[in-house]
Amino acid sequence: MESILMDSGEEKLRKFGYAQQFIREFTLLTNFSVSFSVMSIITGIMGSLGIAWNAGGPVSAIWGWVVASVVTMSVGLSMAEIVSACPNAGGPYFWASVLAGKHGPFFSWITGWFNLVGQVAITSSIVFSLATHLASMLLLSTGGAGTGIELTDAQFLGVYTGILVLSGIMNAFNTRIVAWLSGFSVVWHFASLIVIIIMIPTVAPKHQTASFVFTKFYDAAETKTGITSNAYLFLVGMLMSQYTITGYDASAHLAEETKGADIACSWAILMAIGASAVAGWAMLLALLFSIQDPTTLNDGSAGGYVAGQIFYDAFHSRFGSGGGGVVALSIPGVAMLLCGMASLTSNSRMIFGFARDRGLPIKLVASISPYTGTPVWAIVFALACAFVLGLPLLNSHVAYSAVVSISTIGLYISYAIPICCRLTFSRTSFERGPFHLGRFSEPVGWVAVFWVAFITAVFVLPTSYPVTPSTLNYSGVAVGILLVCVVTWWWSPIYGARDWYKGAKGAATSPLPCTALFEPRVLSFAQPSHLITSSACVAARMSPRTD
Repeated sequence: MESILMDSGEEKLRKFGYAQQFIREFTLLTNFSVSFSVMSIITGIMGSLGIAWNAGGPVSAIWGWVVASVVTMSVGLSMAEIVSACPNAGGPYFWASVLAGKHGPFFSWITGWFNLVGQVAITSSIVFSLATHLASMLLLSTGGAGTGIELTDAQFLGVYTGILVLSGIMNAFNTRIVAWLSGFSVVWHFASLIVIIIMIPTVAPKHQTASFVFTKFYDAAETKTGITSNAYLFLVGMLMSQYTITGYDASAHLAEETKGADIACSWAILMAIGASAVAGWAMLLALLFSIQDPTTLNDGSAGGYVAGQIFYDAFHSRFGSGGGGVVALSIPGVAMLLCGMASLTSNSRMIFGFARDRGLPIKLVASISPYTGTPVWAIVFALACAFVLGLPLLNSHVAYSAVVSISTIGLYISYAIPICCRLTFSRTSFERGPFHLGRFSEPVGWVAVFWVAFITAVFVLPTSYPVTPSTLNYSGVAVGILLVCVVTWWWSPIYGARDWYKGAKGAATSPLPCTALFEPRVLSFAQPSHLITSSACVAARMSPRTD
């Protein structure tokens, strides 16, 4: 009787050995809105359009977006199938633990850290994009590059820190308010997209030709990157698209706060990718058709902020003043703030889940505030990490590109590992949820795995030649260091993670035959406690961890 009345997502959570601690305030719409807000095509395009523009131009932006959107859907489909079977706040690291069998703890450990670092990096890059956006608005409103007010490094850091703190405050409210803000965010994003897509081309007095938008490609000589291969240059420019179309694992991290999570989370992931793909392409077309003078995008009044320059030039060319463009930039500015909030929501839930399973050995961040029902200390931890990662970004576009690459690579590796585990270790034993791909599960999954391997290799390559300390793509170094550190920590003879991290709790138990509940001794802390099991359960399960 209990299973009939119980929410289907909560029922699966209990079968995996977890207590329901969050309030399930999120619906399919609000869950989708978090992923859509984290992906925030407005933030991604406004902040990183310069990457595509300087690595091929319109072709890299327009067609790179199409390629990334189509292939990324295979990743989303595979993740949607897995989250339907395993709805848990941990997301990818939990799936890896469940799907990798006896190797679950190791693959869960690797996945968890790549997901954590990727999420911190994406939060940092979002906040950096907003800080750059605000700095450009100030510059444009005070006369433009050369005469306007430019923020010093210390001032920029102050703006960056202020945005982080504001995002933290917005996340610290109770779950109901966070869910409401998430709903407001998706409304703002859609409304803003409509306004931008209509307003900028309407205001712009002249428009680029279809030939320019769809076929113009700036080769190595024109972009001054030193890259001699046009195919290589196109792939470098595609970073903008792949970076923007990421972060949809946010829907999975909200599984314990979503009603009917085994269905809602799956559809939220696919809806977020699909909606972002279509709306993002429309926004790119609107901006590229509205370019007034391609030669000024890197050297104009906005100081190299390509998207901001397009806004400014459209209004300046029409009215003789770019003031309207500065005001219009406040529309994507609000969207960026809401994107940062949503990213932190996802980041903090992942940290909470990872700490709850001892992957992050800090008990405090595995607690839930009795006042707000949210993981406040996980939010603080995420903010601190994003602040530290943001320090190298000061006045460095190379560092920004590296952080964008790290966030993209880190997240996609964490997506691919559980998909690969499902295709190998759990090929015959995977128990499907209500959403599944049927006979297409394996071919779609392998497309997803190979695509992630491909973009990982591409996005660690140098983005300009000759390679010097100031032009080196440090993302490869950072990813390599992360991999070495987590593997070394796992096998270390002193406090080695393999001695105390046993994977997600549910991976150590059979999820279906028994109904044991992993109840925490102190409800404000999701710490391990005694499993309530019958003798039949004990025989069927592996031995649970003890404190």
